[in-house]
Amino acid sequence: MAGPPTPARPLGRVARGAATARVKIDAWLDFACPFSGRFWRNCTAAWASYDGKADVAIVVYNQPQPWHAQSALAHEVSLGVERLRGEDAFVAFCEAAFSEKNWDKFTDKFTEKMTKGEMYDLYVDVAREAMTGAMGADAAASTAGEVRKLLELDAEALARGEKNPGNAMTQQLKFYVKLGRQTGVHVSPSAYVNGLFADTSSGWSESEWHAFFDAARGK
Repeated sequence: MAGPPTPARPLGRVARGAATARVKIDAWLDFACPFSGRFWRNCTAAWASYDGKADVAIVVYNQPQPWHAQSALAHEVSLGVERLRGEDAFVAFCEAAFSEKNWDKFTDKFTEKMTKGEMYDLYVDVAREAMTGAMGADAAASTAGEVRKLLELDAEALARGEKNPGNAMTQQLKFYVKLGRQTGVHVSPSAYVNGLFADTSSGWSESEWHAFFDAARGK
């Protein structure tokens, strides 16, 4: 019997630490959210300087927000990068997308006059930049081109007369939306520690994050 589509593996990617870490911090982030950007930068920087980091893993989940029209497009690009080049490339995309350098590219103000295709091109270029360091300029450019193809409308579905066929990444994005709703995630950033909601702040200092890690570890 065939039920609804299901993901081929558990959702989420370990951005810092190890999958076997005793404390797992699930971070639901949106590329178009300034608070998600600060959460990423502050939390990962604090993790890097934390003495007990071996006990702590930061796992990232996609949390598109409908009040940012560009949000879903950026998430589709990130998922395309992951499909073609794996979790490390996805994390590299997060680093680039949440960086101070690229942040403006994901804002409402910057994208207001852009078409859907122009926004895809913009975020694919961020992906190309993110992958260049690991694989070189030529391979990164080639992969970026492959990502862009994944974002084209499903040609077979169009030929059947469908008018909202989606693209190769649509179903994967739906998995994250469904999981977020089931988990109770409503906004970004949202954080869960070992499955339980945690009240965090994107404005925490390094010492505040260290105290949070300590509490999560029972120290």
